[in-house]
Amino acid sequence: MIRQVSAERLQQAQDTGYQAFQKRLIPGKENILGVRMPVLRKLAQEIVCGDWRAWLDDPAPDAWYEETMIRGIVIATAPMEQCERFARTADFVPRIDNWAVCDGVCASFDLTDRAAWWDFIQPYLHSMEEFHARFGAVMALELFEGQDDLQRTLEALAGVPAQGYNARMGVAWALSMCGVRFPKQTLDFLEQSGLDTWTHRKTLQKMLESRRLTGDFRVITQQSRNKLKSTEKPKRQTG
Repeated sequence: MIRQVSAERLQQAQDTGYQAFQKRLIPGKENILGVRMPVLRKLAQEIVCGDWRAWLDDPAPDAWYEETMIRGIVIATAPMEQCERFARTADFVPRIDNWAVCDGVCASFDLTDRAAWWDFIQPYLHSMEEFHARFGAVMALELFEGQDDLQRTLEALAGVPAQGYNARMGVAWALSMCGVRFPKQTLDFLEQSGLDTWTHRKTLQKMLESRRLTGDFRVITQQSRNKLKSTEKPKRQTG
């Protein structure tokens, strides 16, 4: 009954225009109602204020993309011990089958205990599974705070073995954010990292897309990207 009520609330909040927009952003994902993120966060908070364990433990499958997003946000924000949060997060990660749920949920966690979270994401950073690896990469970015974290973050991201499109894009995005904040160190690292050419090029492209990259570093980044001649892209994985 709890899950039924939340599903009804989602259907009432449907925006068909936004639904069409989201379907373009998340190719192949059809079970999208089209509910905006602020509404999803509000519904998640209402669940957190009630019997959130009963909601999470209801065996009914997630019928909608939005239900999976809410599930992840509830796991990230409900009051629980860290060991339970880690266990529930580990159970949740296999449900991730698109970049939007991955990135939206990763941004919802309280990462105060950064050392424990860094240890927790290590298996995902070493996973060959496309969305497990993207989860690890995006969480590494969420944990990244500054220069003290830079080298370990760069090395962890460059070492992600998964080859799925969404995994490589997650790695490139995370590396580019390191590059925008610390362009010299990141560009120097990329030159000697052995990172595959496609991900390297995407990293430089995303650095160039950021308005925060300015001056000589923008010129150097463009020059570095121009040197990478390969146009091969990783194949999208489905299923």
